[in-house]
Order: sequence, then C-alpha cells, then structure tokens
Amino acid sequence: MAAILWCVLVLKEQFFLYKVEDLSVFLFDKLFIAECLKTPGGFLGLAGSFLTQFLHLPWLGALLWVLLLLIAYQLTIRVFNLPENRRPLALIPVALLIIGNMSLGYGVFLMRSQDHFFAPVLGYLISLIPLSAAGRMKALWSKILFLAVWTTAGFALFGTFAFTGAIVCGCATLVNSGLPRRERITVPVSALILSLLVPLVIYSAYTSYKLTDSWIMGLPSISSDSWTHAMRAPFQLSLLCQILLALGTGLKSSGQDDSTKSIITRSLTYIAAIAMVWGFWYRDCNFHTELEMSYAVDRYDWNHVIKTYQKAVDSHKKADEKAFESRSRKIESARSNDEIDEIVERYSSRFFEPTRSMILYRDLALLKTNRALKEAFTMKDGSRMQNSRTQIPMAWQSGKQLYFQYGLVNMCYRWCLEDVIEHNWSFSTLRYMTMHSVIMQEPDLAEKYISKLEKTIFYRKWARSQRTLKSDRDAMAAAAPYKSVLPYMCFENRMSNDMIKTEAYLINHFMEEEPELATPEYDRAALLIAMRIQDINRFWERLRYYINSNHVRELPRSVQEAMILYSSLRKTQLDYPLDEQVRRGYDSFNQYVSSHSIRSMKEASYPFCQRFGKTFYYYYYFMRDLNTY
Repeated sequence: MAAILWCVLVLKEQFFLYKVEDLSVFLFDKLFIAECLKTPGGFLGLAGSFLTQFLHLPWLGALLWVLLLLIAYQLTIRVFNLPENRRPLALIPVALLIIGNMSLGYGVFLMRSQDHFFAPVLGYLISLIPLSAAGRMKALWSKILFLAVWTTAGFALFGTFAFTGAIVCGCATLVNSGLPRRERITVPVSALILSLLVPLVIYSAYTSYKLTDSWIMGLPSISSDSWTHAMRAPFQLSLLCQILLALGTGLKSSGQDDSTKSIITRSLTYIAAIAMVWGFWYRDCNFHTELEMSYAVDRYDWNHVIKTYQKAVDSHKKADEKAFESRSRKIESARSNDEIDEIVERYSSRFFEPTRSMILYRDLALLKTNRALKEAFTMKDGSRMQNSRTQIPMAWQSGKQLYFQYGLVNMCYRWCLEDVIEHNWSFSTLRYMTMHSVIMQEPDLAEKYISKLEKTIFYRKWARSQRTLKSDRDAMAAAAPYKSVLPYMCFENRMSNDMIKTEAYLINHFMEEEPELATPEYDRAALLIAMRIQDINRFWERLRYYINSNHVRELPRSVQEAMILYSSLRKTQLDYPLDEQVRRGYDSFNQYVSSHSIRSMKEASYPFCQRFGKTFYYYYYFMRDLNTY
C-alpha cells in the first residue's frame, strides 16, 4: 500500500506537492532557525520545514513522507505491542495523518506555517517515545522524573505532541494489571498534571502566542476563522487514536487468532481505513488544473498553461453530454415550468465550468503567445466558484503571479508583503520580491532577497542568476520573465487598493486612460478585456488603439464577430470589410435563435454552446454576470 500511495502522489498530486513546497521556506540561516524556535514546538516546525523543501522534487518529497508513514505504522504496532489480530488498528491513525494533508484542497492557501505537511507525522512519531522509554524503566521515581523532564523540554521542542505522549504513557500504565496499584495511579495522575501545568508555566517564557493556544502548539497553524479549525481535526484524532490504543492494551487478546472471524475483522478494518482516505481525499478537477497552470506560469511555459486548460475542458465533454441527455429526459417528463426550473438548477453543477483563476491564467498565456484575440473566445468560459467551504481570494492564490506578469509589479510586491504578514515567508514571496527589485532596478533590495535564497538548496542557482541581472538593464530586459513583462509597464507607476479583487483591479487598470507610450502588447490586453466586460463603447475605443499600435492588416475573427454584433445592436453602419465567413456565421446564429425558443438562458446554454460555443456571439449572450473573487 505504501508503494501505491507513493505512485498516486507522484503521478496525480505532483502539482499539489509543488504548491506546498512553493508556500513553504527553509533557510540555512541562524536568524531563520532562531525565528522558528521562538514558540513551543518550534523544533518540530523547523524539522518539518526542512523536509518540506524536498517536495521541490515530488518523487523525493513523497518518498520521504511515505517512509515516515510506514515507520509510524510499524512503530505503532511495536510500541503498543499489538497482537496479529489487532494490527490493522495501527493503520487508522496513519490514515488520519494522510487525510490531514490530502483533504486540504484550497485550505493549503490558509496555512500560516510551512511545516504542516511533515510536522504532524514527525510529531506522531515523537509522541510514541514516552511510552516506549517508560516501559523500560523499573523504578516509579525514574518514570515520574522522566515524564517531568520530557513534558518540560518536550513542550518547548515539540509542542502538544510532547504532553500527548505523556498522557498516552499514563493511559497505558493505568490499564497495565501487572504493575502495582500505586504506580498505576501515580503515573497517569502525574502525566495529566504535568500536561496541564507545564504549558502554563512555560508560557511566561514566550511572548509570541496566546495562552489559549498553549495546547495546540506544534499542530498546523491556520487562519483564525472558526471553520478552519476542522483542518486540524485529523491530526488531533490521530493522537486520540494513540490514547485509545493505550487504553486498549489492558484488554485481553486471543493472540495469534487465524479464525475466519478474525480474518474478516482485519480485512474490514483495512478496507475501512482505505475507504476513509479515499473518501476524504480532495479530488476537484478545477483545483488541480489551477495548480498545474500556476506551476507553468511560474516557469513561463505558456503553451503548457493553455494545454492544461484545454485538457481539463476535453476531459469533461462526455460527462457534459451525458448530463445533457439525462436532463433532457427529466425535462420531457416534467409537469410544470417550476419543475423544469428545478431540474435545470439541479443539473447545473454536473456541467463542467472553469473557475476565474483558470480563465485568467489561460488569457495571460494566450496574450504572452499573441493568440488571445484569435483563440480566447473559442474556448469554454465560466466562473465556477471554488469547491471549498469558503472562497479563497484570488489575490491570495494567484495575485502575485498575475500582477507581476501584467506589469503591475508594485501590486505584486504589496501582496508579497501581505503574504509575509499573514502566512509568513515562502519561496514564492522571496522569488517575486527578488524579481520586483530586479525589474525596478533596486540592487540593494534585490541583494537582500538574493542572499536569503542563496541559503536554500533548490533556489540558490536561480538567485545567483538574478545577481547578474540586477545591475545590468540590457541583460535583464532580454531574460525571462522580464522581457515579456516590460512591454506592459508603459503606464505611470502607481498603486492603489484592489480590495482583494484581482480581476476587477486588472479590468480597471486596462480600462483607464490610454498610456501615452502604450505598447502593442498593452493594447492587445486592453482590447481583450474590453471584449470580456462586454462594454461596447470601450470596445470601439480600444479597437482603434489596437489597430494603430499593432499595424493590423486583418482583424482576428472574434474581433470581427464583436464588430458585427455591436454594430447590429447599435443599428450603426459598419464600414470595415468583414470576412464573408463572419457574415454568414452571424446570419446562421440569428436564424438559429429565431427558429429555437429559449425558455431560459441556463437551459439553452449547452445546445447553443455545441453549435456556437466558439463564437463571440455565444460569449456575449450566455456569459453574463460572471462571478469573481
């Protein structure tokens, strides 16, 4: 099963692992280490951050994590001395550790610590130490002394995992009938008292956390929103499993029982653990597509961005067709319009729809490859909300990337600072802060971030390459990604509040007055956005700028479709010579509309998409009131 888990992680979750590493940081630096150790459990967090950096190579990071899980399973069996017929129980806490990481989904962007992927399994292993060590001690006083030293030093190093281990040790002693009664009472009482008092006493030595958080130190740190506390629950339950296993050591065992009943029980336990992992494993297609597109954006692989988007669309075509056929049969048997509306609404979630992050990544890639005005409106559009208990702002998720690539480098830097305050340092923020400093020609500031990245394993080579660019404007202008960003920096340098609405801010930016030194790239983006927001006046205005700066001889088909549609809507004469195919296509669209009754736009969307989904007409009429976040 360990091999299967590793294969799934590497083949199916590699971009999630990349993102976990991207949002983490580990520096071989005394100041960084001291910062990690300023709270209880800091050493555990430091060790977790050290291992997390190896997710940069997903096969290696996944291998380390799976090996730790395998060790946790084997040690659970050995430490609790589980007989053959109870060994499957050791799989339950391990399954919870897997669930804690792989059920996160968009919650990965809420993490305030960079150690959450490896720290829980390391903490689980550490919490087994007291029971294993105390079992080798004969004298009562030695056990009490050990627990006192362990909870005191262990809380500072490992946080809540230290006193959880002490409580587990106390529970195992309580149910051990082979020990004297005095010891069976003294050890668990001592463990409980120490677990309550030590955090209170040690709290006075720290100033960077609240007293009420004393009993969750060392567990993954997340947003203060109450609903996010559930993200910590799997790790807490894995520790609860240890307590239950300790209490279960006092139960009589039938030993090596190979009866049919025992085999069935063990099999069902294994199946239940696997089903639990599979049931909680986050498998949303849009989320994973966003992660892969984000990965490609950071590597300026624009063709990969586009192919990833199209792959997600193509993978749902058959499912969409089946959903439409099933919905049609339901509608045929409906007895009222209200029932039809209910059916349409119920089936709406079964049709594939991309998120706005996917659309913005795709449009960015199309602009970078000069394909946007030709292809953007031939691809599926939409605004599916995130499959999450709360909508993660786009500014948190992809704001740095989008702002930087569109030349709004100061907004990128602003969100890097916000990210540091809210979620601590990360490899991502350090990279973008470095690039901001390089492109803005601030060599001293760039050196600050470069020197930090030089203290990493996987980014030091990249950091040194930036050092050669920070003082050489010509070399920087010819290097990736700067050469594709500089054409968008043709406006007066400014920065304002985006109200955590990245897409809305980009729209306002490109729809403001035309910069005096506007570039062809800037005008292409402005025209694309004017078509996106379906503003007829802005479209004609931006079209003129686009034609002049790009020296256009033949307009892309989608632009011509917008011209003939807007001219028809405004009942104005269109002087520009259009392709005959565009005129025939518009006539075909009008004939189809007049010959098919449309009861609701949501119901008619799929059949119209099948016939006209690659036209601007479909986008204009069916892609309205798109949500953003």
